[in-house]
Amino acid sequence: MPAASISSMDPIPLQRMESSRYTPSEYTTTTVSTTATLLPSSSFNPTSTLQIQSNGKGPISLPLPPKELTIPIFSLMTSRPVYLSIRPVRRSGSCRLVDAEDETETSIASTTYFFGPGRNPQIRIGRDDDVDADVFEMSGKSLLTRTVYFVSRKWGRFEWRYCQKKERGQVGENINSLLVLEKVVGAPGRREERIRVAQMIRSEEMRTPGTKASYAGNGGRLEMCLTNEDGNIIEEITVVVTCLVMMKKEIDRLRSVQAMMISGAAGGGP
Repeated sequence: MPAASISSMDPIPLQRMESSRYTPSEYTTTTVSTTATLLPSSSFNPTSTLQIQSNGKGPISLPLPPKELTIPIFSLMTSRPVYLSIRPVRRSGSCRLVDAEDETETSIASTTYFFGPGRNPQIRIGRDDDVDADVFEMSGKSLLTRTVYFVSRKWGRFEWRYCQKKERGQVGENINSLLVLEKVVGAPGRREERIRVAQMIRSEEMRTPGTKASYAGNGGRLEMCLTNEDGNIIEEITVVVTCLVMMKKEIDRLRSVQAMMISGAAGGGP
């Protein structure tokens, strides 16, 4: 769906769905806006846009996993969910991505988390019986940055990174979080070419209704440009699944801080 065809004032009804297969968050009406309308001269021109609706985790809360077991990802064209990300139980971080219209809830991708330090989440793009599934890990680039990279056997190397204030301002006003996915072409440490293929925008207008800028792992507007003059760069499912991993990392980071604060308060003297 070309982003230029979307009006900045078109309503997206994000109401509670009638489906009994899961219990989504409460939604309110929001409005469509893309970087094509915010910044027409941008070299990144999204060709498809989704709305990830996740409550995330507020800063004033106990260091527990979020209650939300299902995260719906909406199409801006139909205002209906395209995908559902489902966790089996609250204590589990692992999840499955399914087609929202598939009553059998067959996995089209999955993310598996492992207990213990230094163990990276493993992504599987493909159905459970797909012998040619694309399997890879998501790893932190260094201890000094929140940048995370992955190497897909099918699509190559990519990095998710957070943009600073200046770069956020080039996309639009009052954007409190801009998370971008770039394809990295070239040998590591040498001259690299970076191609932006997706960005997740969170602002007062675009983040999940009811959440705030201080929340971790809350949803927002996911814009993608999946092709260029050379053909396909990456597939949509891979972008969605890896973006959800970045959102979970935000929650894990906040939970660690909360746990340390509680531990420090409990161990303090009179």
